[in-house]
Amino acid sequence: MIAQYGQGGPEVMQAEERDIGAPAAGMVKLRQEAIGFNYFDVLQRKGLISGSVPGRVMGIEGAGTVTAVGPGVGGFTVGDRVGYLRSQGAYADERLIEADLLFHLPEDVGFDIAAALTVKGFMAWLCARRLYEVQHGQTVLVTTAAGGVGSLVTRLAAHHGARVIGMVGSEPKRRPVRDSGAVDVAVGLDDAGGMVARLTGGTGVDVVFDGLGADTAERLLAADAVRPGGTIVSFGAAAGWPTADREAIARRGYSFMAPQAPDYIASANELRGAMAEVFALHRNGAFGAIPLTRHPLRDAAELHRQVDRRVVFGISLLLP
Repeated sequence: MIAQYGQGGPEVMQAEERDIGAPAAGMVKLRQEAIGFNYFDVLQRKGLISGSVPGRVMGIEGAGTVTAVGPGVGGFTVGDRVGYLRSQGAYADERLIEADLLFHLPEDVGFDIAAALTVKGFMAWLCARRLYEVQHGQTVLVTTAAGGVGSLVTRLAAHHGARVIGMVGSEPKRRPVRDSGAVDVAVGLDDAGGMVARLTGGTGVDVVFDGLGADTAERLLAADAVRPGGTIVSFGAAAGWPTADREAIARRGYSFMAPQAPDYIASANELRGAMAEVFALHRNGAFGAIPLTRHPLRDAAELHRQVDRRVVFGISLLLP
């Protein structure tokens, strides 16, 4: 497993062996088959979203096979294929986890796809289908469009007939975003503002799905990149937590949302219902052929180094 000692660069990540024991009441033991990498992991490593917990096992998302069941667990048996999201301790070849945090994997969903679509697919569904249902003919701007959630939002919006403008941080990331369905791709916010003006005739986009956070919403509104009455959904914090004043934005006639996954999966039933919808979208081709990059779990620190150098795009998995 990969544990974190201190906060900072990838050097705080340490591989180690632990005996995790048997599952307690209400818990199961998993053999991990695929682990999802999320930018959340980077923010946590750097100490930007949580305090220091020496020895904390990293990661929040994975898929695997149940190998033991603790007392009082119903609905899961040894051999079940399952997934989970938002549960600390994913960077491991095996782990213990509360049964209420698990959902069964459909037979037609492999472990790799499950680990790719759990956090990121859930957030894409939450943003572009539940909180704001993208419609055919709308124009959409997706920042961090080469990232995990951003690439899936791009694919999902394009699948539903929207005209998607992507935004990335560097020139090499343009092509993957075009391959995801964007009609054009800007590099940086200034370029995005000009591209939106050109492609919308100055009227602005209907909705922005933003993974940068910080002051992105205010900058886009100041550039008239969002049409009057439009919406900004801030799903990420790659540049820092969103600083937008929601009430001030509302007074100007816009809508602003900064959804957090736990608010929408307060119960096991909510989690399982949401993931059923995510997998249905996948089954219907809404996410297309998802390009995955696989890394051995032992190389997790190297993946983090690549992310820090901003040379990673799309969806990355760690394999035990």
